[in-house]
Amino acid sequence: MSVGVLDAGVALGWIRGGHRSARKLEALFKGCREGRLQLVISTINLAEVLMHTADWSRSTGGDPVTLLSAAGVRIHAPDEAVARKVAKLGTSSADGFAAATAQELRARLHTTDGELVRRLKGTTIPVSQY
Repeated sequence: MSVGVLDAGVALGWIRGGHRSARKLEALFKGCREGRLQLVISTINLAEVLMHTADWSRSTGGDPVTLLSAAGVRIHAPDEAVARKVAKLGTSSADGFAAATAQELRARLHTTDGELVRRLKGTTIPVSQY
């Protein structure tokens, strides 16, 4: 089974809806729900999701962690190996944790961040941009 790592933008786009790549995001999460793909999000990127959905959670009563868990997304706690990879990537910390988690798990990174995609050119991390 293939593994994918989500950055916060992908999770936010799926949770909030209305993203320019909404159909592709829904297909990605459907693959996870159906067991064809395993999706993972770093606790660092999950914190970003929680920060950016605080108003949405208050107004709807929805919980982003519950939604992600119900879709089958696993939460990954970074360790020293991931932290060392982050330090070498030359990205922001949050972007680095998404990318380094993908690198550590030998997984594809799923992102909405064009700048991150540009920074990862020349690395061995496979990336899908939405």
